[in-house]
Amino acid sequence: MNKLKIFTLLTMIPLFSFGQQTETTPTNTVKTVGFVGGSQNCWSLGSQESMNTWLKWCDLHSKKDVSGILDLAFDSIRIEGPNNLTITGKENLKVFLTEWFENYDVIVDQEWGAPLNFVDENGKGDDGNWIMSGHKLKSSKDGEMTIEDNHANVYVKDGKVRFFKVYNHSKTTSKMTRTTFSVDMSSYIGKFDNVCLNGTFNDWCGSCNTMTDANNDGVYEITLDVPSGEIEYKFTIDGWAGQESFEAGTPCTKTTQEFTNRVANIESETSLPTVCFNTCAACE
Repeated sequence: MNKLKIFTLLTMIPLFSFGQQTETTPTNTVKTVGFVGGSQNCWSLGSQESMNTWLKWCDLHSKKDVSGILDLAFDSIRIEGPNNLTITGKENLKVFLTEWFENYDVIVDQEWGAPLNFVDENGKGDDGNWIMSGHKLKSSKDGEMTIEDNHANVYVKDGKVRFFKVYNHSKTTSKMTRTTFSVDMSSYIGKFDNVCLNGTFNDWCGSCNTMTDANNDGVYEITLDVPSGEIEYKFTIDGWAGQESFEAGTPCTKTTQEFTNRVANIESETSLPTVCFNTCAACE
C-alpha cells in the first residue's frame, strides 16, 4: 500500500527534549532509548497495544464516530491543542467532537509514531505509555480543505487515552476542485470485482472510492472533489488486492520515498484523460 501508516522513529525522541543520549544503560538493567531530566530517568520502548489504541482513536475521526472515540477516552481526559485549545473531561470532548464533525469532514493521516515507557532511576517502569506521533490533519468544509502538519505527545494507560498535546508545524488551505478520473480495464488480464481510486486526497483508503462502468465498455470512472494543486494517485483492484506498479521516471508519475504513483496538477474543474491500467497512455 502507499499509505505509510506507522514506523518506529527513535531518532524523533528529541521532540520531547530528552537530551542527546540514546541506547543508554543506567544503573538499572533496562535497555533504554533516551533520557529525561538526567540520565537516571530514562525511556524504554513501550507496547504496540498502546500505539494501536491511539491509531484507532485517529481512524475513528474519519468515520465521525463520537461514541467510539469517547469509549477510548479516560473520564478526566485532558487535551491541549494549538491556539490555546483546552478540553477537559469526556462531556466537554463530546460537545467539541459533535460540533466539529457536524461542520467538517476530518481525516487524521498518520505518518510516524513510537510508543515509549518512562523508567525511573530505580528501574521501575510506568504503567502507561507515552506515544510520540506525527500526522497530517485534513479537514474540509464548503469546498476547501485545510491540511495541518502536526505532532502529538499522547499518554495512554489501561487502553484509554488520558492526555495528549498537539503541536502544529504548518497549515495550508486549498480549494477543492471537481475532478473526473477514468481508467480503461479492457486490456487487464485477471478477474476483479471492483476498480478503486486511491490517492493523497483520500488517505490511500483502499476501497472507499470505488469506480463504476455505467455502459459496460471497460472504462471505469469516478468524479471527486480533490484539493487544487499537485495530487498523487493510482488505480487499484478490489481495494488493495492489486494495484498499478510503475518504474521510477515513468513520464506520468512521481516517486515519493519508495512509492511511484501517478501525478497530476489540478487547477480547475477537469476530466483527466482516460488511461490504460498501469500505463500512461490510452489502450491501443
